[in-house]
Amino acid sequence: MIFNKQGFIDIDEMIAQEPSFQKIMEDGVVTDDELREQTETVIKLLHEVENRFSEADKLLVKRLFAETNVLSAIYHYYELQNIG
Repeated sequence: MIFNKQGFIDIDEMIAQEPSFQKIMEDGVVTDDELREQTETVIKLLHEVENRFSEADKLLVKRLFAETNVLSAIYHYYELQNIG
C-alpha cells in the first residue's frame, strides 16, 4: 500500500492515483481556487486526525508530516545542485 515491490515509498504513484490530483491536473493548470480547495482539504484531514487520534498518535503523525516534507525539500535541493 505505501511501499512498492522494491521497498521504497512510491509517492508519485500515490499522488497520481488521488482523485483530487487527477481533477486538478486534468487541464494541466493549477488555479488559485484549486490551490485553496486542496489546502482546505488538507486542513480538514488534519483536524480529523487531531480529533480522533491519541496524543502519541498525533505526535507520530506530526513527525511523519514534518519528515516527509524534509524529504521533499532535500530532494528539491538535490535536484537543483545536480543541474548543470
